Amino acid sequence: MLKKTLLIFSLFFTCFCFGQQSANSDFIKIHCDERINQLVEVEKRIDQIQGYRIQICFDSDKNEADRVRGKFLKLFPLTDTYMVFENPHFNLKVGDYRTKMEAEKIKREIFGEFVISIIHEELVNLPRID
Repeated sequence: MLKKTLLIFSLFFTCFCFGQQSANSDFIKIHCDERINQLVEVEKRIDQIQGYRIQICFDSDKNEADRVRGKFLKLFPLTDTYMVFENPHFNLKVGDYRTKMEAEKIKREIFGEFVISIIHEELVNLPRID
């Protein structure tokens, strides 16, 4: 019984002391070569390039955004769609266009079908190889 009590007390004391030290920012420092961080950043960007997407919906009702997504996918079933929630609205963007000209072409095709169609410049996925 005494052994068990001492064991529990020592575990508690060790955890308490460790917890106190970990609150101090000087306790653990990780040093790494800056080139590692650069490689990690390159790895993150390897499958994306600067391009364009068309925003076709901006609504606080997710059901409405899903309805617009379905309507777009009926017109362009092979085009990727991206829904992003930015409080309090759902933004639906479509496509991975490399040039603004490509995005403008699709924008003209969907003109009148959707309430809004705004071209945004952002990172887009590389084209798929079929």
